[in-house]
Amino acid sequence: MTYLRAVDGPSHDPVAALEARMVVLEIVTMSALAMALDTSDQTQATGIAGLILETVDQRCGELRLSQECRSAAASYAQTLLGTALMSLYPSQAH
Repeated sequence: MTYLRAVDGPSHDPVAALEARMVVLEIVTMSALAMALDTSDQTQATGIAGLILETVDQRCGELRLSQECRSAAASYAQTLLGTALMSLYPSQAH
């Protein structure tokens, strides 16, 4: 069994630390999406995906991100959600 610790270790390279965190967050995101969207009802899964996209847009607005940043965030969210939905419902892919 792997033991988890809540201590953030020192990093000599902040870019490497950021990249590492992004990798972990993407893995956690895809795992959580798969679990949340894993339902026999594709309509419900699509609704959850829509809610996530709305929340991304709302959060970008709260952070006062530029339009370019907002577009990049929306595009990334759509890519993650599309990948998750296609893996769960391959026969429904367009």
